Amino acid sequence: MTAKRVYGYLAEFKSASALYKAAEKVRDAGHKKWDCYSPYPIHGLDNAMGMKKSILPYLVFFGGTLGIITAFCLAYATQVVLYPTIVQAKPANIFTTAAFFPIMFELTILFSGFTTLFGLLALMGLPRLNHPLFETL
Repeated sequence: MTAKRVYGYLAEFKSASALYKAAEKVRDAGHKKWDCYSPYPIHGLDNAMGMKKSILPYLVFFGGTLGIITAFCLAYATQVVLYPTIVQAKPANIFTTAAFFPIMFELTILFSGFTTLFGLLALMGLPRLNHPLFETL
């Protein structure tokens, strides 16, 4: 019979304060890859675990910026350069950006949403089909 490799250890605590204190001790011991699970949010547990701020807001900002730049370039190229549309003697140049606002807004939201979804999945390491913790006895 071969011995299975131990992936990690599990512990159960009777109260949120006991989990909080244990998280501080594990953090102070210098462990890097560990996590706490609770059926409800515990205020301050992130600080007790020593978690850093996520880079997800920066990714979403750059995704939204890419969306607005893409929308502006698309609208400018189609409405001014390739197919200039003159409506009621209004000029077809870069100063007609007010007509571009709806598509700029929509693509900003779309790119931000997709960046949030895929950035979150990438930061969490998903999709993961099997976690080694599920094979522990």
